[in-house]
Amino acid sequence: MKVMTTQFNIAQTFLQALPFSSLLKMKMEQAGEGFAVISMPYQSIVSDGSKDDKIYSSAISSLIDTCGGLSVLVHKHLPRDTATLDLRVDYLRTACPSKTVFARAECYYVTGSVAFVKATATDNCLTDPIATAVGTFAFVAKKPVSI
Repeated sequence: MKVMTTQFNIAQTFLQALPFSSLLKMKMEQAGEGFAVISMPYQSIVSDGSKDDKIYSSAISSLIDTCGGLSVLVHKHLPRDTATLDLRVDYLRTACPSKTVFARAECYYVTGSVAFVKATATDNCLTDPIATAVGTFAFVAKKPVSI
């Protein structure tokens, strides 16, 4: 039985609100303080249509970008909003045909309004990643509620 954390609920709610993520059938797998893991199943919409069933690199970039934003949203500061400022994705290999792709992102440093993230995309082989990424995300911190 999965134990739902506050971070998981925040991340899942955000992910479900994104039409593009729904189209790509992204799914929350894990979330904790400053990290998130999401998956994207193989489907024809993310494939180049060749007999090799290769997944578009843009779909993998979208998965990494979304996961990076989620890792910021579930950071201990629990920001209200986030936006990608810069994202560098280094592709190491193509994804295995017809396999689900997973992204894991970690928000490892936060300043007043910028969060720094590192991420990895895999197809269940952590020793042989598809891509690695580093990025910066702007965020708006939650303001204290005045009564």
